Amino acid sequence: MARVFIDGFESGGLDLWDTIGGEAAVNSSLSGRDGNYCLNCYGSASAYKYLMKAIPSKSELYVAFLFNPGNSGRIFSFYNSGTKLGYISLSSISVGNIQAYKGPSTLLATGTAMITGSTWYLIEIHYIPATSGGVFQVKVNGISDISYSGNTTPGATTIDGIMVGCDDSYWPPGYYDNVIVDDAAWIGNTKIQAIKPTSAGNSTQWGPSSGSNWDCVNEMPANDNDYVSTNSNDFLDLYTFSDLTGSIEEIKCVQVQARTVKNGAPTPQNLQLAVRSGGTNYFSSSNVVPYVNPKSLFNIWQLNPNTSAAWTVSEVNAAEFGMNAVA
Repeated sequence: MARVFIDGFESGGLDLWDTIGGEAAVNSSLSGRDGNYCLNCYGSASAYKYLMKAIPSKSELYVAFLFNPGNSGRIFSFYNSGTKLGYISLSSISVGNIQAYKGPSTLLATGTAMITGSTWYLIEIHYIPATSGGVFQVKVNGISDISYSGNTTPGATTIDGIMVGCDDSYWPPGYYDNVIVDDAAWIGNTKIQAIKPTSAGNSTQWGPSSGSNWDCVNEMPANDNDYVSTNSNDFLDLYTFSDLTGSIEEIKCVQVQARTVKNGAPTPQNLQLAVRSGGTNYFSSSNVVPYVNPKSLFNIWQLNPNTSAAWTVSEVNAAEFGMNAVA
């Protein structure tokens, strides 16, 4: 296993997450972040801004994200069934240190890296919740800052949820970008690059709201008045995408996203994300499409399903991506 969840916020929205607390939002004007958007979890005292995401239950996680502090306080938390297992916090906004906690308030360790406000940092965490032999490690800009072993949990030994930001009355912490969760290894300075549809692919079975299929699904942020739709099972829409740009050493995964909603009593109830590589179509497991409130469904392909090996730049550039309606 490897990548569990990624979000670079380049969709211009937050609907990959399960819970949006307070006024957490995307931000398109803050300099220094990667790409066109970042997450805004900055605010005044006695407020809160946060995002929460349920994940498959894991006994060990690695996390990486870019962080620009605006206030001191909690930065990132791990949960089990809604109970806080552990988290990291910033001690001060003037010149602060990262602190690692278990449960709601037990301090385990304090780092030595000097963290100042309005500066971007790469934060990495390795967390194993255990009453003995647990691990809580933190790196700042690739350098080890905290390395704690021992009792790292108030009880539960698996993680099924994560949170960025702060959900209590402390000051909201700051800005985030490129949130990556992995269950196997340190993540390092990894970028998340968004590409979008540029033309019709091998299959165009969904109906556009107007114009061409691909031109209805290429907005960032999404425009819910511009869409494709179908009421038939096993109808597939595929699109060619813009090429990757810049110098790329290796590709860790490809994530396909589709913002979805269903109305009335449609024949297809679910959606598969799709990739076409090497002339063959591959599909994710079925995802339930929500009613009323649109939500982005996603699937991560760690390897190219056509080769069972790591993706190459040329393979991503040649692939088609889309979605398939299923019962």
